Amino acid sequence: MTQYGQQYGVPPLGLPPVPAPRRLALELVLDLVILVIAVIVTAIGLIGAIIAVRMATQGLSAAEVARLGATDQLALLGAGGVLLVVLAQNALFVAVPVLRTRLLRREPLAAIGLQAPQPLRLVLFGFGLGALLLAGNVLLGLLFSSFGIRQNQAEQYPLFAGDYLGQALFLLGVGLIAPIGEEVLFRGYVFNTLRRIGAGSAWGLPAAYLLSALLFGAAHVLSATEGVIALIVPTIVMGIALAWSVHRTGSLVPSIIAHAINNSVALLALVTCVNNPGICPGV
Repeated sequence: MTQYGQQYGVPPLGLPPVPAPRRLALELVLDLVILVIAVIVTAIGLIGAIIAVRMATQGLSAAEVARLGATDQLALLGAGGVLLVVLAQNALFVAVPVLRTRLLRREPLAAIGLQAPQPLRLVLFGFGLGALLLAGNVLLGLLFSSFGIRQNQAEQYPLFAGDYLGQALFLLGVGLIAPIGEEVLFRGYVFNTLRRIGAGSAWGLPAAYLLSALLFGAAHVLSATEGVIALIVPTIVMGIALAWSVHRTGSLVPSIIAHAINNSVALLALVTCVNNPGICPGV
């Protein structure tokens, strides 16, 4: 990790003064509020526009769309529509931290982990962590299943047998694009800012780990309608592990790779089940 990434006292020559903890906290809260509003407004606008276009091209009325079941509504939006929403959301996830860091604080992007001083080492670290995350998620899933708790996140996805283009677009969005945006926001910006806020306290670092992971989990709470705890607990655990990788290396490269591996492998397994329902009972 760079010296600037490790120390938050007197900045190195040529760098701007480090903001006080109270100011950092206010900036973080303000940025998150702005981001939540922007994401909601953007998602509603895009989804509304996409559905309006589909209604016009398919000759559907608003009443007919309202009567559609959840699966048919997902099909109407389509994987292409979901990809567009994911792109917009993650563009905001990246834009807010980058603008705050470079434009307003005038700090190097290394302050939010956008650096790769030892690329090969970071890539290998990411692949190793990704394998551990997959194993951990499988074990936690089995644990919750043993108590009869099953989350239904996969059922919210617009994945349909034989729709290979749609499946590829969804994999691109959730498997590759989302990990970049989420890591820049939750680990690069939120976790590192919380570390700086609590730098003078013995509880500062543990609080940064926990709070950033809880926010990461909260961001996924609407991804399932049943067994939400079986989704949120592994997500929080993953958030802590990914924050550790950023703390350990000073770079977002390992966490992005590990996150992408976790999402992509899980989605590939799901797509295999969707296209071959006989080998995956209950999917």
